[in-house]
Amino acid sequence: MFLNFGIHLPTHSKYDYSDIVKISIIADKLGYNSLWVGDHFFLPEEIYIKTEGNPKKPNKLDAWTVLAAIAVKTKRIRLGTRVSPIPFYMPAKLAKIVTTADIISNGRINFGVGAGWFKNEAISYGFDWENHKERITKMLEGLEIILKLWKEDRVTYNGKYYKIYNAPFWPKPIQKPHPPIWFGGASKAILEATVKYGDGFLFLTDTPLEKFKEITKEIFEKMKCYGRKRNISLVPSLSYPDGLGEKTSEWISKIESYIKLNADTILIDFSQTNVPPDKAINILKKFSKVIFPKYKKLST
Repeated sequence: MFLNFGIHLPTHSKYDYSDIVKISIIADKLGYNSLWVGDHFFLPEEIYIKTEGNPKKPNKLDAWTVLAAIAVKTKRIRLGTRVSPIPFYMPAKLAKIVTTADIISNGRINFGVGAGWFKNEAISYGFDWENHKERITKMLEGLEIILKLWKEDRVTYNGKYYKIYNAPFWPKPIQKPHPPIWFGGASKAILEATVKYGDGFLFLTDTPLEKFKEITKEIFEKMKCYGRKRNISLVPSLSYPDGLGEKTSEWISKIESYIKLNADTILIDFSQTNVPPDKAINILKKFSKVIFPKYKKLST
């Protein structure tokens, strides 16, 4: 089995805009399949401490603005959020943002979505913090509006949280019927949504193998219940160096373990550990040289 490979880049702490663009261009040229960034206003204090940022000035660049900028600088690598919390947006506005990024990138956007998990972030920026069930409902309502806007000429929607009336939406995304939808999280409700709407599932960083196996089994069972035949991409994320390891033998061992559990993409996550930008570039070069000839799926 051959795999795709992606990276999750920080947009906080030591990584400024110029670093992000530089690494993105190199990853594109090296043949990485996808690049992801987190979608937050700011992160928990412990993340800044771990990554040698400043918890008193918790920096974080806007995800979709960064992806649009990267899209102009790259040619083939796919770009996505890991993930955008729909309850933190007006759905119609998010639909327009993602569509614009898809057009700028010439159809290279992955639309990563979730229900939100960082309570302090929501409260700080004036968003209601409902219980998990309500946030899931809000996420699904928002996603249904976005999908309708992408597919239909004019949309009316009357939900519990969101309402739009006779809304036109042009231009449409380049990708048809719409940009692929990827879910992130771990709850049963998120897995249910993945099977109903999703093209891929982004596991939490450094999910243990047993938990990965358990979630994968549940996804497959739900696919049978829904009668879904189209595959769902299963994507483990491994932090560097904590989750992935630093030796080639460790990389191969990890990859082989996830291949056995039906993973089809491996993400290297630099967002939660203290890896300077220049070192991240060296790691990406070494990893692609050693691993890609043995495991990488040929580009289509």
